[in-house]
Amino acid sequence: MADESTLTTIAHPELSPEINNDSDNASLSSGGTDYASLRSSVLDYEYENGRRYQSYRKGEYLFPNDADEQDRMDFLHHIYSMIFGGKLHLAPLENFSGRILDLGTGTGIWAIDFADEHPAAEVIGNDLSPIQPGWVPPNCVFEVDDFEADWHYTKPFDFIHGRSLAGAVKDMDRLTKQAFENLKPGGYLELKSIGMATFCDGDQEGYLKKAPSTNQMCRLIHEASSKFGKQMQDFSGWEESLKAAGFVDIVADVVKVPMSAWPKDPKQRDIGRFTYSVTIQGFHSLLPKLLVDILGWTPLEVTVLISKVKQELADVSIHQYFKLYSFYARKPVT
Repeated sequence: MADESTLTTIAHPELSPEINNDSDNASLSSGGTDYASLRSSVLDYEYENGRRYQSYRKGEYLFPNDADEQDRMDFLHHIYSMIFGGKLHLAPLENFSGRILDLGTGTGIWAIDFADEHPAAEVIGNDLSPIQPGWVPPNCVFEVDDFEADWHYTKPFDFIHGRSLAGAVKDMDRLTKQAFENLKPGGYLELKSIGMATFCDGDQEGYLKKAPSTNQMCRLIHEASSKFGKQMQDFSGWEESLKAAGFVDIVADVVKVPMSAWPKDPKQRDIGRFTYSVTIQGFHSLLPKLLVDILGWTPLEVTVLISKVKQELADVSIHQYFKLYSFYARKPVT
């Protein structure tokens, strides 16, 4: 967590004092002369490429935080729910009355659902943007913070969760180390993210010919996100970071996520249909920042590329899919 002068909590009056006072931070609901400056620092948004971005830690995150992007986040939450059969976590949690931290919580939808399912738990979600709703379960609170900065929580957690962190992590070794240090012995860290690279089983040469714009886009995303310093594609190396931090019982998995309604299986076809919609929406959120700001493209060039990729993804004869990387690991008891 950041230090006291930069961190802001979106506090709710119905929260218990124990949850509200967890960390040494300043509250937007508190009085005093700092209130106006704190509120201004996180709500005075930046605007680029026709989209709205966070002002706190400006430039640290590639995606916007406006209403369209919030809709995309919530839609993606539904896709994760479909993929994992409604489960909010894969780690074998035993203590549902413990303390939970959700990294990069976004709209807070995962944290809210977890708090609703487990009313005895204390759930904290942090994000660079204060876009979470005001009405939340009484056991849930949100903080405006950068999880890549130093953490100063005063009490350890039973479970730390991070999802859709593509493009948000500069140093996974540091993140897993801080998570390890802030977990109780026996506590779990769970990470999931969909890589922004496409794959197609079978005829790779034919795939490259059928989807040239999609493959071009993936190469550009790799180039731009690498320059930005927070890569967005292959997360297989996260397992080594977990090991280096001291975690044990690491479970790593890769799930294929169809990018359109090409699968024969009805459930997978539905996932593909939804993924197609959220992917196109995501391109409009992500590509202007990556291609215009980092690689120097014009907005018109980006629009043309998105249109070509959209046509290729709509072709169900091309069996394209993303890879969803998931990991969970335990902090040893001794």
